[in-house]
Amino acid sequence: MPQLALVCPTFRTPASPATQWAHDIRNTLATAGLHLDTLQRLAGTPGRKAVEAAHALMRRATVMCDQALAQAARNEPVLRRRSVDVVETIRQVTDVLEPIVPEQLAIRVHADRGVQVVADAEQVFRILFNVVHNAVTLARRRRSIRTVDITVERRDATVVIRIADDGPGLPAAIRRNLFRSGPSATGGGGIGLAIARELAERNGGVLELALSHKGTTFDLALPAAPRLASVACDAVTRSLGRRALAS
Repeated sequence: MPQLALVCPTFRTPASPATQWAHDIRNTLATAGLHLDTLQRLAGTPGRKAVEAAHALMRRATVMCDQALAQAARNEPVLRRRSVDVVETIRQVTDVLEPIVPEQLAIRVHADRGVQVVADAEQVFRILFNVVHNAVTLARRRRSIRTVDITVERRDATVVIRIADDGPGLPAAIRRNLFRSGPSATGGGGIGLAIARELAERNGGVLELALSHKGTTFDLALPAAPRLASVACDAVTRSLGRRALAS
């Protein structure tokens, strides 16, 4: 009878809260810097959009710093869970990233309006920003990524946000260490997805790498807010980048 070898995974020590905050603030300010660089080449409406996006990111950075200070003062995580429109949060993320989306990339959002989750609004933004920012960063480096599709679906007491790109996918070695702190091929310092997963779990959800036949797909599941009333909603499809692709 063949012997089975049991391989126990090794886990790295989680990054400290200070390191996590520093990572997110660096990513935020680095993206703002790209917007400002864009201003040197743009004029008119595109330039104004870049300015607005840069200001929005700076405000986000200020809020993150304020939360970090409050967390340090209380010596515990600051969590303000409430009903949050996750589709609106996705819009905020795509709006601040729009000026740095490369020409060949289209970000498409497929969702009904007003999909509510129970979570901390700023932390939901950080989760989505980390994941989508990685996709945009890779698209800027590799022209093989041409679309990122974000789908929002309510499944009973859970809302699932699927973020899928059409790139070449991740090597097996990267997939095995994807949510651990340390250097990775997904952009940044390699802890963005680890932070995103921790924030998801802190809000009663989960962030996972989903199986996909092409590209890379992440599923973010968060607790759904109770339905207060039955309201007719129109489908929303947004497309970023100069290639407007039909859904």
